[in-house]
Order: sequence, then structure tokens, then C-alpha cells
Amino acid sequence: MLGAFGRRALAVVLGSVVCLAWFDATSVLAEGEEPTNPVCRNIAKGSLSFCSMVDYSAVVDADDPTGALFDTKAEFYYRNVDIVLQRFGCHAKYSVYGCDDCREAYKYWICSIKFQKCGSQTVTTDQGNLLQYYTQQCDFTSTLTTSAAASSLSTSTTARKGATSTCVEGSSGRYRTCLSICEDVVRKCPYVLNFQCPTTETPFFSSDITTCNKMDRVTNPDRPSRPWPGTFADA
Repeated sequence: MLGAFGRRALAVVLGSVVCLAWFDATSVLAEGEEPTNPVCRNIAKGSLSFCSMVDYSAVVDADDPTGALFDTKAEFYYRNVDIVLQRFGCHAKYSVYGCDDCREAYKYWICSIKFQKCGSQTVTTDQGNLLQYYTQQCDFTSTLTTSAAASSLSTSTTARKGATSTCVEGSSGRYRTCLSICEDVVRKCPYVLNFQCPTTETPFFSSDITTCNKMDRVTNPDRPSRPWPGTFADA
């Protein structure tokens, strides 16, 4: 058991980290955390030292085209969460999952937030609010010209304009992260992180597996015969 000093130290660490893991991504997308000059750049798998699973066109800062700066920031949040897990004590399982499962789930979450996928779409929420979400894939590996690529996406003038403005390098439209990526942290991490996820659509999260960013997740960890879900509520 922790002594009085240990409990105070843990409280300090928790106080600094819980806010980092807050579900609405407020702290990890606060001023100084979002790209100052957001643009879309292709990030190849394995090119980032920490978020090595990123393998798509992601929103980065124009002054940091390789994403190295935000990769470092993602690792910073991860390391702080790891401190809490070490203080918590990972020698004993707290559920069917262990701390390594928690670390992996959190890593995917923070990397999905720091490296949002490029694309665009306008969505009306359940509350009737019209929000500019981004869910249409941008293929920067195509040899098509911008005009040709836009025409292949849609024959309508509106769609062509949307594709032209968002599906080229230098744009900053983005996918939302799959809600399941967030929920996986709740499922696999101990209560001390106080990690929570939204239950409705937000500017950062979506349960629509056809459009949301699931990173390189493929199969449902609980039901391997099924694909990775948009939300575990429907899995």
C-alpha cells in the first residue's frame, strides 16, 4: 500500500495527467496543440518514431511537414499516462486487460487525435446543429490531376469544388476519429486514469465506421470474425 507521501505524489501526477486524457480532446487540441498552419501531408507507415501506425494523409503544420513535432507531443502525453500506470502498479491485473493493453489503446487514441485524417463532409447532428466534419478520403498517391480526381468523385459542380478544395496537398479538412478508438481506452485502462468518452457525435468523434478514422485497426478484439466497429456499443 502507498504511504501518505506516495498518495500525495500520485495525486499530483493524476491531477496533471487526467486532464490530458480528457475525452473531448480539449487539452490535446488546445491553443498551441493544434497545427498553427494546418495542411494535409502524406505520412507513410513507419515514418514517425512514435505514431508509427499512421499511414494516411494527415493534418500537420506547414512548418512541420513530416509530423515530427506532433509525434513528439503525442509521445509526451503517452509518457505522462505511463507514469500514472506505473504509480498505479501494473503487477496485478485489474480486469481481463492489463497495463500493456491500456498503453496500446491510449497510444492509438492520442495518435489519432494528433494525426487526424484528411477529407471533408458537412454533417447535421442529432441536435440539429450543422457542423463541418471531415470524412471524405483524400488520395494523394493518385496520378490523377486535381480536376480529374474531383470529377471521379462526383459529377456535380458542388462535389467537384469540395474535392478540389479539400483533397489536395495543402488543404486541412479532416476525418473524425472512430468513437471505438476512444472507447477502447475506457475498456482497457484502470479507473485511475478517469478516462471518458462521449456518447454522441462530436467534432472529434464519429461512430460511422464507413467514414471515421480507425487507424490500422482491422478486427474486433472481442470477436475476431467481425471487423473493427465504429463504436463498441454496436459491436
